[in-house]
Amino acid sequence: MIEQALRTFCESRYRWLIVTAGTFVVGLVLILPLVDVYSAEREEKAALLAELAAATQVAGMMDQLAARAAEKSAQLAAFEARTVNDESLPALRTKLVELARETGCSLRRMNVGVPSSRPWHAGDSPIATGSETAAKGPETATGFTLQWWPVSVSFSGADENLRSLLERLEADGMLMHTKNFEMRPAGGGQKSVDLDMELWYFNLERGK
Repeated sequence: MIEQALRTFCESRYRWLIVTAGTFVVGLVLILPLVDVYSAEREEKAALLAELAAATQVAGMMDQLAARAAEKSAQLAAFEARTVNDESLPALRTKLVELARETGCSLRRMNVGVPSSRPWHAGDSPIATGSETAAKGPETATGFTLQWWPVSVSFSGADENLRSLLERLEADGMLMHTKNFEMRPAGGGQKSVDLDMELWYFNLERGK
């Protein structure tokens, strides 16, 4: 029966059309699913590449943000090193004592007063008077508090030694203001000078 069907097929004048149609059908059956799989894989690959590009961009931004954070942290640490608070006050006392000894001066007296504080406003000045700060409204508030420690010191020594001490104080870069300054010849006929100063050392902290 199969042999008869094959002989009939071979003798038919439509055999090439049947072969072509059969090949086309087989192609549709076999190739179309492969095309769908290929298209799906290409779409998945494109999605993965997009995710990879986004992740790479985020990673680059994270590196930049980490570098900026490290830079800002270093700047903040440098700024805080120039301020005075409860913890750094003993170090300030030691520094003034060592400064007098290193410049050949005598530290006759040092007194640290009670600290004061007030709100810090945008465009503010640390030495602004009470009336000037009272005129500032809440719209200029920054949420920070300005603190200052009054430190009264008295030195004595030769003129060039005291000049060196003052230069060292200025080069130290601390956030301070010279509130009072008085220099006079020392008594007893000695060739030395007495120097009295009231220094304000500042600190800025976030308001509680």
